[in-house]
Amino acid sequence: MLKILFLVSLELLAASHIQSVKSSSSGGSDAGVQKTCARLFHPETGEQLELPSLPEKKKKLLGGAAAGSEGAFSFSSFTVMDGCLLSLWVAGSQEWGLESRSFPSGAYLNQLPGAGVSLTSYQCTCDQENKVMAIFRDFKKRHIAGVKENGEGKFCTNKIRERHINTKGPCKECNTFIFAPDKRIMQVCRNEGVKISNTNMYKSKKQFRIVDCISKKKNHSSPNCIYKPSKTNHLMYIIVACDNNKLPVHFNGSDSSPPPFGITERI
Repeated sequence: MLKILFLVSLELLAASHIQSVKSSSSGGSDAGVQKTCARLFHPETGEQLELPSLPEKKKKLLGGAAAGSEGAFSFSSFTVMDGCLLSLWVAGSQEWGLESRSFPSGAYLNQLPGAGVSLTSYQCTCDQENKVMAIFRDFKKRHIAGVKENGEGKFCTNKIRERHINTKGPCKECNTFIFAPDKRIMQVCRNEGVKISNTNMYKSKKQFRIVDCISKKKNHSSPNCIYKPSKTNHLMYIIVACDNNKLPVHFNGSDSSPPPFGITERI
């Protein structure tokens, strides 16, 4: 019964999200109303909590019937508005600890780590997602190549020139390309990577085909950079830095050894 209620509530949230987008795209009747960043749905009382777009972290959002023992809002389903990014901190979660989890635009169901958890604070912004995506696009330009491509011959020199990775100054000494779909690399920041202790870096659970592009001539400058391939099409475990545990934003290297499954890796 509760599962059915969750599904119905998710549909209602999605419908209200669509209506909200339509209203905002038409300009709205009151330009002074603060933009809704996200909507949370309480699974038992049916209450909705609208979160405004605010740059700072907020705590203790709601008291009353929908609140837990600490005055925090308990929920399961939620919708993040278009162009917004929601970060959540919850109480009662050993899995999350003191970390937050971030969710880009979309409707979500059962994203919390277990029963007995409640929202204690949040940060919701409607411009941050664009910044995060811009950083990811730069990562993609520098490090992601097509699945059907390979690193042989003049691949390195041509790809680095084609993507304008060296636009000015000295030639970059080494640049690695990963031959994989975007989504597969994103999953390293989610459930296909092992977190390296006390960092925002994750090591992949599975191997990726890569090539290291090494500068052939030192002290040369762009646009005369020439590269030779190394580890051409080798299968390696990759290490990436992740923004808010969602998107890869920096390539930190590769390794032939898998991460230690089930525990946090230390470096």
